Amino acid sequence: MIKKESKPDRREYTLMIVPHQGQAVRRIRIPIVKVKYAVSFLCLLIVFMIGSFINYRYTVNVANAEKAELEILRQDNGAQSKELEQLAKTTASLKSDMDRLNSLDAEIRRIVNNEDTATTSRAGLVRPSGTYNGQGGPNAQFDINNVKNTVQDLQAAVSVREQSLLELKQALLDKQSRLAVTPSIWPTSGEVTSRFGWRNSPFGNGGDYHPGIDIANSVGTPIVATADGEVVQSEWYGGYGNMVQISHGNGISTIYGHNSRLLVHVGQSVKKGQVIAYLGNTGASTGPHCHYEIRINGTAVNPANFLN
Repeated sequence: MIKKESKPDRREYTLMIVPHQGQAVRRIRIPIVKVKYAVSFLCLLIVFMIGSFINYRYTVNVANAEKAELEILRQDNGAQSKELEQLAKTTASLKSDMDRLNSLDAEIRRIVNNEDTATTSRAGLVRPSGTYNGQGGPNAQFDINNVKNTVQDLQAAVSVREQSLLELKQALLDKQSRLAVTPSIWPTSGEVTSRFGWRNSPFGNGGDYHPGIDIANSVGTPIVATADGEVVQSEWYGGYGNMVQISHGNGISTIYGHNSRLLVHVGQSVKKGQVIAYLGNTGASTGPHCHYEIRINGTAVNPANFLN
């Protein structure tokens, strides 16, 4: 058993230790100054430990918050990287689409035989020769949403342009097909010596009706088909001499007479500009020439209305 005695006059605490029966009582004197120092030290120690704990918790919370923020940033960066990767793929696809459209545009230009020169644009501006490489302009500030909107606009524009070009291509192909089977070029070179219609007979028998035009030149000058078609006659035919007749469809046919030599046979398909015979002086002829005739549904019409 321990008893505490206070002696203010001596400024110390006395601790009495009372042992079991038969043993001496022990006294321990502690100066009050030391007690105060001990209490003060203990209080300071407690305050220090509490402060350390609070600082530790604060540090841990800040570290956790920074870690969470870094994780969010990492996820955002990952998401943006994926979006940018997808945009890169989309852009590559758009580039492929634009390349296809450029090829389509070039094909259409070949179809219509564009008369613009290689250095002239569709707007009439002269294209640069390629010897200069000047570039410039301010740096544009944009975010990923702007890029997305731009890509979407390009996708829509590509789709619309492609459909428009396909329709234009089909229309031009249809027109080209019609032109291909329509007589439109001269069958040979030379001088026109007799035109379509009534004329004085070259054989001195008064007037006669001439169903075509005569083009005079040297024997052996090439004769070409004036349109795509099928040879329906290639033989000697009375006053026409060696004659070729070609059917072009839609009731249109052409006749090439007085040839020296025939190069095609019945049933053969020919193309516009293909050599089909050589100019001659066979049949009812006063000299080397090509008799060129166009018939529509069996009726001869003026070839001059078809010649360019």
